[in-house]
Amino acid sequence: MKSFFRNHIIYWITFTVLITVGIQIYWNITNYRTNKQRLINTIQIAFDSGIDSYYSDKAKSNITSRDTINFAPPADMPASDPKKEVQVYRTEIKRYTSKDKKNRRFMFKYTSDENNPSVSEIKNIQVLAQKIIIAVRQDSIDLPKMATYIDREFVRKQLDFTYGLLYTRNHRTVSEYQNPGDKKYAFTTTSKSSYLPQDSKLELFFPDIFFKTLKEGLAGILLSLILSLCIIFSLFYLLYIIRKQKQLAVIKNDFISNVSHELKTPIAVVTSALEGIEKFNTDNEPEKTKKYLAISNQHLTKLHQIVEKILETSVLESDQLQLQKEVTDLTELIRHSIEKIQINTEKTILFNQPQLTILAAVDVFHFENVINNLIDNAIKYGGDRITIDLNTTDGKIILTVCDTGSGIEKSQRQKIFDKFYRVPNHNRHDEKGFGIGLYYARTIIVKHGGTLELTPDIQTTFKITLPYES
Repeated sequence: MKSFFRNHIIYWITFTVLITVGIQIYWNITNYRTNKQRLINTIQIAFDSGIDSYYSDKAKSNITSRDTINFAPPADMPASDPKKEVQVYRTEIKRYTSKDKKNRRFMFKYTSDENNPSVSEIKNIQVLAQKIIIAVRQDSIDLPKMATYIDREFVRKQLDFTYGLLYTRNHRTVSEYQNPGDKKYAFTTTSKSSYLPQDSKLELFFPDIFFKTLKEGLAGILLSLILSLCIIFSLFYLLYIIRKQKQLAVIKNDFISNVSHELKTPIAVVTSALEGIEKFNTDNEPEKTKKYLAISNQHLTKLHQIVEKILETSVLESDQLQLQKEVTDLTELIRHSIEKIQINTEKTILFNQPQLTILAAVDVFHFENVINNLIDNAIKYGGDRITIDLNTTDGKIILTVCDTGSGIEKSQRQKIFDKFYRVPNHNRHDEKGFGIGLYYARTIIVKHGGTLELTPDIQTTFKITLPYES
């Protein structure tokens, strides 16, 4: 079960990410629709409130007289309770025609159990009267004036967009305001005000409110986005850690295999030499004893070097390694290293040295080890010719070590500087090593204030950059 989960962790993480993103998208869409409907409702309320305010002010200017009287119900007026009295609200309005002026009177009946109706009851009758009066009298609407009332309500509701108005009666256009047929007006709503005359319709046209709706729910969207990014980052970081641990486990196993292979040889040789002294030198021949001891000493020295290399890695990661810098002629230092290495190899090593002397403050011991490591790697894994170039440019010292080998795969280029990492070779041990050389070289160069990198060439070229003070 653990193996199944470990081998399919990428699928689990991908599934979790998709579910998380899907939930957040669904939540944001639902929230957007809710905010959009809320905004449309706000527009509708502001629209109707502006119309009501317009008609209320209009009604006040049209009513010429009003009075309230109490009297017993007449014989022709039915009443459910003879004890109830009838309060009559009477108003007179002026209606003008093309020929003459006429006055019409309207009476509104209202029953009450009390002889003296309350103020609120009278106000309700007045509002009802105003609506009926305006509905009967008004045939047209002053849309620009009504727009001022709507603007006032829009400001109060914090609505800041242009709009158009269209007033129709009996499906015929009576008047319009700010070109309601413009394409920019993507939405429309119809007034629900009871003040409008019968068989008439007043429509409000307004632009797309997409960005306005997004602004309303921006905080929720940002929180959702941050939450989603945090979850996705955490999951992929977990995947990165798992893969890193898996890679470290592979490197560890490979390192243990390499170390075991390297340690077996000197231990086996020393054991054989001691066994030869014990069993095959019964006559205590000095020459034979000396030969066995020399072989043992040679391989014990090699064993000591292996242990020192392993211990070096722990020192490199701490501040215990202190460089002893001194001004050195790099040309002579590199030439000296090449001469020592050339003795033990048949491959050609070319050094393109500069005409001028290049001096730099370096730790001679560690810097020479870096040069030796790079040349040694070129001899082990490169072609038949190694080329070394040294020059200065833009206040920097540039040192390159290039070989004519087949190069390193792109997938392995960044990993070769990791501690204990070796390019996979199907568990073959054609060349000895622990994956420490390049890690050591880069660490030393960084401590010198420079960089060591593998250039993206077809051939394998290592480039050292150091600060240069002429």
